[in-house]
Amino acid sequence: MTAMQLLLPTSGMPTNTLETETTAMQTTYWPRQTGNSKSKSNTKCKCNMNTHRKSRTRCPDNGKTIWAVGFTLVLLTCLQQLKSVSADEESQDFQKNIPARLVWAALGKTVELPCDLTPPTSQDSVKLLLWFKDTTGIPLYSLDSRGGNVKLAPHAAIASDLGQRLFFSIGDNPKDSRLQINDVKPEDGGVYRCRVDFFNSPTRNFRHNLTLVVPPEEPRIFDAQGKEISQMAGPFREGYELFLCCQVRGGRPPPKVTWWRDDTELIGTSHTSVEEGATVMVNQLLIGTTTRDFYGIRIECRAQGTRLVDPVRKDVTVQVYLKPVRVKIATPNELLTAGQPMPIRCESWGSYPAAKITWLLDGEPIRNAEVTVHSDKEDGNITTSILTLKVTSENDNAELTCRATNPWFSGGAIEDKRIIRVAYPPTVSVHLANEDPSRLVTRAEGQNVTFKCRADARPPVTSYSWFKNGMRMSGESTEIMHLTQLERECAGAYACGATNTEGETRSSSLTLKVQFSPRCKSGTEQTSIGAVSLHSILVKCEVDADPPDSVRFSWTYNNTRNVSPVLNSRIQSNGLASTVTYLPQTDSELITLACWASNAVGRQTTPCLVHILPANTPEAPKACELRNDTVLEVVCVAGSDGGLSQYFMLEVVGGDPLYSGDSGGSAAQGRGQFSEAIGLGDNEISTLNDQATSAPIFRMQENSPQFRLNNLEPGREYQFLVYAVNAKGRSEPPVVIENVRVAAQLGPYDESILSEDPTPAETTHHGGGGVGGSGSSSGLGTGASTGSGPEKQSTLLILAAVVVIGAVVVTSIIVAGIVVVCRHRPRPPEPQEVRKSMRPARNDVPSMYIEEDELNELEEGGGRAAEIRARVAPPNSHLCGGGGMPMPGGVGSSGGAIVGVAGPHHYISESFIQYAQPSLNDPDLILPRGELEFTTLDPTLK
Repeated sequence: MTAMQLLLPTSGMPTNTLETETTAMQTTYWPRQTGNSKSKSNTKCKCNMNTHRKSRTRCPDNGKTIWAVGFTLVLLTCLQQLKSVSADEESQDFQKNIPARLVWAALGKTVELPCDLTPPTSQDSVKLLLWFKDTTGIPLYSLDSRGGNVKLAPHAAIASDLGQRLFFSIGDNPKDSRLQINDVKPEDGGVYRCRVDFFNSPTRNFRHNLTLVVPPEEPRIFDAQGKEISQMAGPFREGYELFLCCQVRGGRPPPKVTWWRDDTELIGTSHTSVEEGATVMVNQLLIGTTTRDFYGIRIECRAQGTRLVDPVRKDVTVQVYLKPVRVKIATPNELLTAGQPMPIRCESWGSYPAAKITWLLDGEPIRNAEVTVHSDKEDGNITTSILTLKVTSENDNAELTCRATNPWFSGGAIEDKRIIRVAYPPTVSVHLANEDPSRLVTRAEGQNVTFKCRADARPPVTSYSWFKNGMRMSGESTEIMHLTQLERECAGAYACGATNTEGETRSSSLTLKVQFSPRCKSGTEQTSIGAVSLHSILVKCEVDADPPDSVRFSWTYNNTRNVSPVLNSRIQSNGLASTVTYLPQTDSELITLACWASNAVGRQTTPCLVHILPANTPEAPKACELRNDTVLEVVCVAGSDGGLSQYFMLEVVGGDPLYSGDSGGSAAQGRGQFSEAIGLGDNEISTLNDQATSAPIFRMQENSPQFRLNNLEPGREYQFLVYAVNAKGRSEPPVVIENVRVAAQLGPYDESILSEDPTPAETTHHGGGGVGGSGSSSGLGTGASTGSGPEKQSTLLILAAVVVIGAVVVTSIIVAGIVVVCRHRPRPPEPQEVRKSMRPARNDVPSMYIEEDELNELEEGGGRAAEIRARVAPPNSHLCGGGGMPMPGGVGSSGGAIVGVAGPHHYISESFIQYAQPSLNDPDLILPRGELEFTTLDPTLK
């Protein structure tokens, strides 16, 4: 857009006289018309200098007078229109008094004065834009849009220096329109008014007070004593206050005074004061504690009134006296040789001015020694002192001290001390390689762990060693030990040792805990339990696991046909133990129960196997012998328990030998005669020996085959019979120890022994035979009887006979009473649980438990129900034992399993098991048959 400059008089509004109009005509330049000349030609002043050139009527060459008259008429018309504009302004004087917006401008910069061209209504538009300065009625700048679009309207500016630096910019948004004044000069200050005329709306005015920025004077910096600082502030002392004051005069607008360190503002206290009629801006900087990082920095005072101009600056360097922060004897700590001079260097850092270094030996200053002091000129914070020291043997273990001080500080000395000729064995500690200080390390099986041995020694360590649970580990001789693929056996207390010329030191222990998946408790990997038909068995499984919490169990059932999982509802688990109740149907039934467990580490890899076998009578004790330490003892080794819990019996028989040591057949024959004599059944247990025709003097029962005898009569021969007893009967034949002669009293009477003629005495063991007994042996006492004559022996024999006869009578009565009571004992209660709906589909597989509902169905039939009841109910001989001997209600079996052979029985339906292969997708089920071989044991296996 091109425009010509318009020059208007600044003395006032033009008059209507021809002289004024002529003067204006001579000094005014109008821009070319860029709008449409056809519109409103009768009302607008076409101030185009070339209008006559486009006129249809051409003036003759000699008609200059006519041309001048026509030009004068056109100019008068334009002046009349300007007068009309002035009249309009006078009619809106109230808008000239609106508040002016303050606008700051800096000399030589560009400033913008906004003017909103947005019409009040969308149907209206801008007709004319005029800019005025101060009270002058002549526009500085105009934009005439009466011909159309405001963006295409012609621009006109006053023909002056200010007019040459003006330009009105119309933005994309009418609100962003503004008048730009370039290269602002002092005379540009004043009040500017923007007048906007619309076609259909009232005129709008905007006023701006353009004020020029005046920079302040250079800041002045003073210390706490009021002394002006030019370059170096201080010195200040480390740890003390730092105070500086900055004063700034002049400036428009009033400047803001601030303190800066690099690009970080320091918070000070600002206020205003008046000195000699001038306003002074003051900022006081107070730092309570001067830190070391203020050493040598530059602090700047800035004064800035507006962002239009750069701040005025003044900076100073801060000088700080510093304490020494570190002192060190830099020479390596080696063993010193007596009589030879040794240079020892000590360095001090951080002191300003340079630190003063002194040497002391055992707290006393070293006077007769050569000392050289050096300060680094490039870095005055480093001071070095070299001491040439000649030591003697008396100086061994003396304390050498290097002390650094700064005279400007009291009590700020620091020291480095060293013990001369110190040699000590290593100080050792063991920890994880990642510096974890924990003394308990937990890892899972299969993981790795690395231990590191840390040693402090002088002279240095020459070798390392490692210990586990107090035992030296072979093959480990470095400071780092790697344990890979951890197993349970790797758990323990680990320590390391280090050796130098002064000796070997062992560290305290670090405990390694290895968590592992469950595994069978030691000794229970494979166990056997004897079973009695239709007697429930409580099978127990115990495992070891770490962590022991949240251990889950599952069981599988294996017979000769298939492997099936046991329902979780039939499993009772508590901690590291799990139990399952099993009811054998026949005496010949052979099955294997597999117990599996899992925890957070993983699943058990090998199950605990419990083989259910037909129960047998126990095996006779073995290797029986007599001992005579403080009391007479019979000690044997237990044999097989026959699959049931067993206990041991010792019978003492007096008089002539009652057992001849014949074969098993003779023993069996004798036992049959004895049992027949006292009325015992085949499965009942005799309280007497089965080889004798007379009752024993007394008997003893123990849980282990060890018996103490205190109540034997001196001068008499005895025969000992030892056998094992379980729910199936007793061992055959018994172990016989013959010809035991008591020579003297052994000890006090023991009331726990059931004896009819308790006479404590020492014994003599002559020869003798018997199964598992000693064929012959030397006497335990004097080796001979010490009787007092035939009369005394006869009296003793008579008394013994009377006692034996009485014992036989009493024992027979007791046995008969127990047998009668047991035979009249009611049968066990019938089962309460009926689970008919859960019977297995396979009828060809023998049931593990008999169904109660099967009995109920046959109750009405009579005979069949009685047959099943008889098959379910155990015989009296199993419930009570034989011969009146008391039997435990529940006898614990070996290998951690418990067998119940007495008391009420609980019958569980066949739904206890599932006749299907275990699924690997079920976390409670175990491996199928293909991954685990179950062994069906030989029925004869004990």
